[in-house]
Amino acid sequence: MSSRKEKVCAMPLNLAPRVLVPRVLAPGVLALALVVSAFVTECAARSSPPSAQPVIVSPDATTSAPAEKLALRGRTLIPLHSTLIGQGGVTRLNFSGALSIHNASATNILAIEKIEYRNGSGQLIESYLNEPIYLKPYASLQVLIAQDDVRGGTGASFTVDWSTAVGSDEPLIEAIMTSFTGPHSYAILSPGRRVSPAQ
Repeated sequence: MSSRKEKVCAMPLNLAPRVLVPRVLAPGVLALALVVSAFVTECAARSSPPSAQPVIVSPDATTSAPAEKLALRGRTLIPLHSTLIGQGGVTRLNFSGALSIHNASATNILAIEKIEYRNGSGQLIESYLNEPIYLKPYASLQVLIAQDDVRGGTGASFTVDWSTAVGSDEPLIEAIMTSFTGPHSYAILSPGRRVSPAQ
């Protein structure tokens, strides 16, 4: 059954079966026409590219830039294992990832100034922000990496540049990776670590 479905999905949509029938259809013919139509529609939906944005943040979680300068600045490095190699290099397992950035302060704003994604060679793959995002106290944002996005490979990582008020709690930043393969599922939590930014 699965091989037949793959053949239908692979068929160009303009070559999908078209049934020309009289006004009155036999029940079996009508059912077949409906099944073909529904399945072609499903195939078209599967072939469409995803429309979701990689940076997820609620409008209620953000605010405008504060009047006072945010003098405490830092950079956090977060490993995100986009691909893991097992069995002595025989198998490769791809993960979807979610970078989660939390403002750990109960009173102060956290500015997220830059989010960059790099591969295992340290080469920049993507920079996500055109302008800073200001998170309210205890608010958060997420950056998503799809399981089929293997650009990071083994040893991928995020860096997050942030700023907040002096004396404020530093942000809590971590990555969660998940993978589903057949009956097996995997999850990895990767905490961030503050590092020195490039001068």
